[in-house]
Amino acid sequence: MKKQILLFCSIFLLGGLQACQEKKSNDQIQVNSLDATTNNQGSDLNNYSPIFQSILKSDTGMARGVSLGDTFDGIKESTLPSETQPDNGRSYTEYFDNTDLNFADILYSKDNTNKVSEIAIDVYIEKQPTVDSLFQEFKSYFNKKYGTGTDKTKTTSWEIANGQYMVVLQNVSTQKDPGFKIVFANKSEKNVQ
Repeated sequence: MKKQILLFCSIFLLGGLQACQEKKSNDQIQVNSLDATTNNQGSDLNNYSPIFQSILKSDTGMARGVSLGDTFDGIKESTLPSETQPDNGRSYTEYFDNTDLNFADILYSKDNTNKVSEIAIDVYIEKQPTVDSLFQEFKSYFNKKYGTGTDKTKTTSWEIANGQYMVVLQNVSTQKDPGFKIVFANKSEKNVQ
């Protein structure tokens, strides 16, 4: 009887272990697929956290494969549209987990010639240390991509494309809602002090 119980337990554990390995293998395939996608989009993103990669999506363009001046109808987003849409653009929400506490709202605005005129990304994470870490990741990334930015209180900005455009990285954290904002805009339309 003890041998039968031991045999049953061994088979049960072996089956469970095999199922776990299959799940791990399937999960690894999904992770590898995401890595392959990321690799195709730009190798520099591999040096940053998964949330950073989810926010920026691609090393091409300014953000998520899109640049200011691109044709608005050419925007290809992989995430779902936001519940409410602006009159002069499109909005998307990228969730980082299964809660409603960790997400980024991405807004693409267009001008009267149907070109992308602004990209604004609002990032909200429930834990301030994670926000601070991501803020530093973005600052480091933009410094590497655009040169050393100009620091002001809770804000760093970069002039790009010979001063025609600017990138603004701003810590907008409150005690209840830790977060930061990234804005890519035409410099003549934004006045950042």
